Amino acid sequence: MPPLKISEPVATVPLHVVFSAECIPAFDWQSVGLFYSFYHSKQPGRITRLLACEDEQLRAYPKVNLEMGPTFVHKNMRYDEMNEAEKFDQYRDGKGRGYASYNKPYSVMAWLEQTHVVEEMVLMMDTDM
Repeated sequence: MPPLKISEPVATVPLHVVFSAECIPAFDWQSVGLFYSFYHSKQPGRITRLLACEDEQLRAYPKVNLEMGPTFVHKNMRYDEMNEAEKFDQYRDGKGRGYASYNKPYSVMAWLEQTHVVEEMVLMMDTDM
């Protein structure tokens, strides 16, 4: 790949930055910070937040938070039954120990399967980096 020329428009860089988050206030603040840093630094490429939400969470989620930046919403895997910590939850109420780490690989998989990604490179970041 040839070196990036300063005069090239930012959109021509074949990089797409993604980061995972959940529909909770702590992730909202971290998302604001990452979106701000991305745009303020004039980072080349595009950015998308991969947002894990249960249907109930999404219905109550503030529209302004949903629209703070490019966002792809997917199923929250924290309490999904495929999660070993939830399989044996005797109450089946989604309030077991949970395992939020399933959201990161699932979010990337769902995003790649359900959208048309044109960039050659995808960079996965964390909101608290």
